[in-house]
Amino acid sequence: MAEEVQNDLTEIDKLPDIDNTNPRILPRTVASEFAENSLQEPRHKLGPSDIAIGENGTPYWSHPLQPDGDVNTFLIEQKGAAFADMTTSSANISYSEQKMDVGIGMQVFDNINWVLKKEKYWVNYEDHFVLEHEGENYIATPYIEYDFEFTFPIVHTVPEWGGVALTDSKGNVEYIKAEDVRNNEVLEDQRTYPFDLARGYVSAMEYREGIINKWFLHENQLEVAPVPGFNNEQPFMILTEDNPELFVATEPYGEASGLFEIWTIDAVTGKYEVFRLDRNQGLIGANRAVNFVRQANSRVNWADQDSDTGFAPIEPLPVIVDDKLYWQVRVVPLDSAGIAFTSFVEAESSNVFSAQTDDEIVDFLEGEPINQTANLTTENSTTQEGDVKISIIENGNVVETVTTETGNFSIDVTKR
Repeated sequence: MAEEVQNDLTEIDKLPDIDNTNPRILPRTVASEFAENSLQEPRHKLGPSDIAIGENGTPYWSHPLQPDGDVNTFLIEQKGAAFADMTTSSANISYSEQKMDVGIGMQVFDNINWVLKKEKYWVNYEDHFVLEHEGENYIATPYIEYDFEFTFPIVHTVPEWGGVALTDSKGNVEYIKAEDVRNNEVLEDQRTYPFDLARGYVSAMEYREGIINKWFLHENQLEVAPVPGFNNEQPFMILTEDNPELFVATEPYGEASGLFEIWTIDAVTGKYEVFRLDRNQGLIGANRAVNFVRQANSRVNWADQDSDTGFAPIEPLPVIVDDKLYWQVRVVPLDSAGIAFTSFVEAESSNVFSAQTDDEIVDFLEGEPINQTANLTTENSTTQEGDVKISIIENGNVVETVTTETGNFSIDVTKR
């Protein structure tokens, strides 16, 4: 697999520009909680979520509305999907309640897994996702095919992207080859490249210097960085100015936690690119970025492994702002009730900047500062003698009081 990737690999000197009009703000676990809290269907429940792109270009967490209960799986159909807007931290949930003759969570012969396996058995189907196009619901299922190859003395298979199985509400299935997906009017803007294949190919680069190096020497060996995500692992999909892209951050093999390489995969075409970093820069990786968020916000009730309550930083995403690499980290409570705040960790300096609103997040991504300085040296100065008390208020509570002498002074106020 490593050889297959390297044959068509492009090395880039900067990461793709993010589509700042459609930023990835809402993490998967919070989206599922929002959708579940708004659900008013006694006979349906939410299925596993995935990403679908709306006709307006907005990315959504798509949750199929599948039958709830053993009896209902035989009696009723999947009822469309719930869509959670990824570009806001608010609970912006919409529904497309079209019944599916073949669907997710239905039994037996109208179950989509049964129908697809009857059509093509010797392929590996990825997770389904529901999308809406011109008022019609579709279920898209990327699939992986296998090529048989002989490398002395072993016959082996190599996985490759086969295409997408597209199922409409009437149960009609159309198999669209990988090279034709970008020309299909329903799928042209969707994330159709398989997540598992992207992660598998990048992981296979552990063997790019040979199996002996992989087992014993470990020269130039990478590993996919394990990141906190509440069961949402890399790759992470981010909308860029061209296409949706899958991002995979890697670390050096072993105990090192620095940033090694960032891989991007065009989620429409499957094109692989790698962003290799100058080792002399010493950029921090995704896991270390999470630790710096904890350190910079020591007042937060951080959860540990055995906690039932508290907050956790999740889903560190690589973003470029003013030619600098940052890790965008969302901080959420363990019950996924919302987003407490979003932090941006500069990979070179480890400086942490925090934003609490969607506007602040967008401003930061567009290069606008979220640190503001209130200079009190002119209109707000005083000539009276005595002490001045300054109260620092966070979320309506006084967290610190500073006493200083009168005169000209300035206060740096960082939005938190």
